[in-house]
Formats: sequence, C-alpha cells, structure tokens
Amino acid sequence: MLRLFIRTSACIVAALGVHSAALAAAPDCGTETLTREQGRTAVAFVGDRVASAHVGSLQGMAPALQEGFRLLRDSISEPIAAAKLALSINQVLAHAEDAHLRLKLTSTAEEKCKQLPLTLAWTDQGLLVRSSTSMPAGSRVLAIGKYSLDEIDRLAVSSIPHENRYWAHSEFARLLPRADTLRSLGLLNPDDSVDISYQPRDGAPSTQRLRLGTTVSPPRPWIGYQLWPASSTATLWLDRCDVNDEFHATLSRFVAEVRQSSIRKIAIDVRGNPGGDSGVALAILRAFGRAPTNAFSVDVRVSPELNAAQPAFDPKNMFPLLEKLGISNSPANARDYRLPGSLVLSMLAQRLPPAPSDAAPKVDLYLLTDGGTFSSASLFAILMRDNHLGMLIGEPTGNSPSFNASEIHLDIPHMPYFLNLSTARLIRPDVHAGPAETILPDVLAPMTADALASGSDPALDFVRSR
Repeated sequence: MLRLFIRTSACIVAALGVHSAALAAAPDCGTETLTREQGRTAVAFVGDRVASAHVGSLQGMAPALQEGFRLLRDSISEPIAAAKLALSINQVLAHAEDAHLRLKLTSTAEEKCKQLPLTLAWTDQGLLVRSSTSMPAGSRVLAIGKYSLDEIDRLAVSSIPHENRYWAHSEFARLLPRADTLRSLGLLNPDDSVDISYQPRDGAPSTQRLRLGTTVSPPRPWIGYQLWPASSTATLWLDRCDVNDEFHATLSRFVAEVRQSSIRKIAIDVRGNPGGDSGVALAILRAFGRAPTNAFSVDVRVSPELNAAQPAFDPKNMFPLLEKLGISNSPANARDYRLPGSLVLSMLAQRLPPAPSDAAPKVDLYLLTDGGTFSSASLFAILMRDNHLGMLIGEPTGNSPSFNASEIHLDIPHMPYFLNLSTARLIRPDVHAGPAETILPDVLAPMTADALASGSDPALDFVRSR
C-alpha cells in the first residue's frame, strides 16, 4: 500500500513542475501565486490540522498521508498557483478515503470563478453533456483537452477525496467546467479555451472549442416543488440542505397543496444535493408523519480546533449535558466520545419549529438519489432506509451508510481555499446492517443519454407511473 502511494506521490511531484510565467494567468479563482515558502506553509498547515483534529487520525495519521504531505512539501521549489497546490493537496487527502476531508474554494472565490458554458453528468453510460450552448444534450464526452475519458476517470479517482466512485465521478463532473480545475489540470489553451471531443447520440464524433465565461445563474431556485394531479404525484426538490425561513415556508406550502389535491405519491429529490443541515431530513419526514424512531449516533473527536469552532462539542460543555440526561460519559480528558442516536434526534428536533398539529397527509414516500447525494442528503437516504419509511429511487449515493462528517472549516494561509475537516464519524441507525461503500436504491433508475436529450427523468417517471 505504501509503495503504491509513493509512486502516486511521485506523479504529484512531477506534476508540480509549473513555470512561474504560466501562473500569471488572467485574474480568476485560484490564480493567486504562492511563493515557495508560502506553499510549504500551506501544506504544513493542512497536515498539522489533519493530525490534530481529523476523526480518522485519532490513533495517529496514516503513514500514507504523512508521506504524502512530506513529499508534497519538499517538492515545492518555486512559486505555485493556488489552484495547482489545492489539487495536489486533495490528491494527498484522497488517500484518507474520507469524502468530507478536502480543500474547497471559499464562497467569495467561487462567486468570481469563470466556467465553461457546459454542465456534465457522469452516469453508468459515461460522462454525458447535460447542457451546453453548442453540444447536444445527451452527447457522450470522449476527451477533454489532452485527456481521454479513461484518463479523466483516473484523474477523478486520484484528485477527489471519496468513499466510492459515485461521488468521485459526480463531484469531478461538477468541477470540470470550472476555471481553477481546468487550469490546475493543464487543460486550458492560451486563450482560456478547451477542446472537447464528443459523440452525439445520432451523429459522428466531433470536437468543439469552448471558452471560459462568466458564471451562469442556477436554472431554478435551490428549493421548489411541482404537482401532477393526474398521476397523483408531487415532487419537492432541494439542491442543498438548509434549514431557514425559505425552507420552512416552501415545505409548509408544499404540504398544504399536497393535502388540498389529495396527492398520493411524494418524491423528494436530493440528487446532486451536497448536504448541509441534517434537520432538513427530520423536518420533511415529520411533515409527512414519518418521523424516524432511530437516528445515527455520532463519535466525536475532541480537539482544540473543534472546541474553538463548535464550543457546544467541547467536553466541558457537552459532558454536563450528557450527565444530566443520564448518559454515561468518558473521562474529562477523553480524546473522543459518543452521542447516542436518541440524543442526536432530540437535538435536531429542538432546532425545528413545533410539528404541525394537523394530521400529516397519507402518502407513499420516495427519495430520489444519485452519486451527488452526499453528506446530510445521504443521511436522509439512510434514515429512510434503516427506519423503513419509504423507497429510494435512482442511483447509488456518494456516501457509505456510515461515514466521517460533522466538519469544520479552517482557512488556509495564503490561499483562497479552506480545509473542510471532518471531526466525527456518523454511525447508521441499523448497526447490524454491516458496512457498505454506498447506499443502493430500491429501484435503479439511472439518468441516460436518451433521457437528457429528451428532457425526461427516469427516476421521477417511475414514481409517476406507479
């Protein structure tokens, strides 16, 4: 294992041979140039924080990570672009097999990040064009710049921290059109364009040159719903898990219209949802009379970083609460402790408005998932699965049923990126179900090239046809 990692790290070292002249690109996300000393400081900062606070490093950082950080730090001998360094750090972190442990652009940097006029979907049919100004939807991507699809697959697995390929593919497809990703992979031409070879569904292979442009606004609100009374179906979509006034107001209106129209089938769409607040799942399940009886337990790694970022989890604050509830706790100097599922469920409920007094509509509940269903959205899926609350339709999720999460964000010196650092392990409610690399849907209904071309939706169509 270590030998394989050293060979991989050697590739990372070789990839860092970037001349400083090439770093002076047009102002955009990730083009900031770090000096040799700044680059080494950033790598050391990430390595130290992982050793100090990462839940997976509780018994010591894995040798593969230690060696990876050492090789990367020593390889920086000249100025380096922030995006290139971020990619290289993520390539080291990918060996932790923790999808939450990664570098991410700050929101300020991401807002100004240029993109190609292109969105992609990675399905079991390959890397497909979801939308583009010049390529037909449903086209199969054959190559991007100098990389074939096989090489793109290897890049996804090596540079996206992940627990399974579903997340590596989904996240890489999302990031590929972004300027910092393209630039760090050496895919951009001097005029900020990239050549994409593709195979239309009903045509000969072709190549299209796309150029970076301003970011495009999302095609729809992050939350919304639609009803089809003729098929007694409704869907509520969420592109992220936020518990805020807009979420509560939208959910309330949705439930009211479902009740008024006597809708029988509800599809909650969390495909491509990267997560956020786990209270979203509880609020929706409770609104339809499906409040779970069993929730996930949480193994917390104690660290100065966690205590500073989230004081509620500091043992001196948490242990008195556990003692008051009659829950046995660890010694005051413990390096970790567990929050049982019953307490986690109670803590989530306390942050939500009181449950509606009206009887919940009687519906069949479905959750639509794919490889981009991640973190709190993936927890939604496992709460439904382990509590037998409804059916999962679509594609496998981007998380395993139990995974590291409860992350804190630490700004990295000299970089427009932050370290997303997972400080706890979330254990699925059904502890006897055993480990798995993903949550498989009850009904596999993957997105296809034909569906993208026609604008149809196999997962939602399945629900509507029942």
